[in-house]
Amino acid sequence: MPDQPTRQYIVSESAVKRAFLLGSVGMVAVILVLLLMITLRPQGQYQALDDSQHQALLAEAEARLTGFELLENGAARIDIDHAMQLVVERGVGLAFARPAPTEAAPDPDLVAEVDGGAVYTAHCMACHQATGAGVPGAFPPVAGHVGDLYAADPAYLVQLVVYGLQGEIVVQGTTYNGVMMALPQLSDAEIAALLNHTLTEWGDADELGDAFVPFEVEDVAEQRDLGWTPADVLERRGELELE
Repeated sequence: MPDQPTRQYIVSESAVKRAFLLGSVGMVAVILVLLLMITLRPQGQYQALDDSQHQALLAEAEARLTGFELLENGAARIDIDHAMQLVVERGVGLAFARPAPTEAAPDPDLVAEVDGGAVYTAHCMACHQATGAGVPGAFPPVAGHVGDLYAADPAYLVQLVVYGLQGEIVVQGTTYNGVMMALPQLSDAEIAALLNHTLTEWGDADELGDAFVPFEVEDVAEQRDLGWTPADVLERRGELELE
């Protein structure tokens, strides 16, 4: 048989190995250079802020907080006398929203369908208490006093609820100096039912006897357009010589 021809390559095997080795070393070098550049690249500068002004404002605000007692749980408790003083000085501004009526809701224009006790619980009980006795020195009693107000002038009770009251009064020998919040957002029927409840719940109506006539919607509506302020109600109380 004839001899097989010898194969000849343009690039030798050793040259391919050397090229592969040099390529690998070059790639590793490139990666190392990139890593070095990323490491040396500036990452931003940081500067400590001066919070002395903030701390001074915070200290000043804390110094103005008087009448408060810090509790262990982080909450704070305010003295009732200080709370009433803040109310007198700054007033009270609360937004009220009446829930949308449903089909089962009572007619708000009919006193007989309004629960005066529920109105009292929602708007009056926090200050005057469930018993109507109030809080001595902070909130005057309703029980035993609302009948005196009715006897002096039934319209005054409506004015008291619609316009509120602010200033010093004397009730059953105790002086009170605070604010009774106005409740003009209540409907005429709700105010009438509320007043009827306070007069009957603790026996004041019984003391009045035949002189007591339950309030109706018209009795409240007549007082809506006076445009009084809490100070006007206080002045009217003085004219009635109420104690």
